[in-house]
Amino acid sequence: MVPDAGHVERWLGDIAARGARTARTNALFPAAAEVFADAGFSPVDTLALLELDLGDAARTRRTGRATRRLRSTDLVQAAEIDRRSFGDDWSNDSESLAEISRATPQHRDRVVREDGRVVAFAISGRAGRTGYIQRLAVDPASRRRGHARTLVDDALAWLSRRSVSTVLVNTAIDNEAALALYRAFGFRRLDDPLVLMERAVPAPTS
Repeated sequence: MVPDAGHVERWLGDIAARGARTARTNALFPAAAEVFADAGFSPVDTLALLELDLGDAARTRRTGRATRRLRSTDLVQAAEIDRRSFGDDWSNDSESLAEISRATPQHRDRVVREDGRVVAFAISGRAGRTGYIQRLAVDPASRRRGHARTLVDDALAWLSRRSVSTVLVNTAIDNEAALALYRAFGFRRLDDPLVLMERAVPAPTS
């Protein structure tokens, strides 16, 4: 659904009432970005959107490595991995990661552990016949060990079992490692990029 000016105004009012002074959108398609631009938002990042046709079951390749459920007690560790992976400006705290899980009617949250410690996690979701890889992060100290491939493989296998036909994922347009990972699974990059936008939030009027 493309929001209208009224939606944006109400959202800004809600977050202003909570004391926020900066508003940042989720990743927006061009039509939605235009609405936010009219409301004074400016682009702060551009993401590549990739799509996979999951009709070909051969594209889900089991790595044989085990993943475990991301428990509520793992969220603090996952948030720290997210911060180390994406930096302070673009990372999620534990509450935001929990909100990402709740963004779709069904979700699968998995981790990879080394020596009892969470070193990578993925949050995937499903709505109807469309699946989403919503967040994937690997601790920088544990990269190049196949953990990202294991988590993507797990997510695609889970989505395939639920009759999902199309899977979407986005990543920074200059994240060559992530782009190469998704291409290896058969994802193709779509023409329209996604945009993250931001603006200052005026203080609420009394």
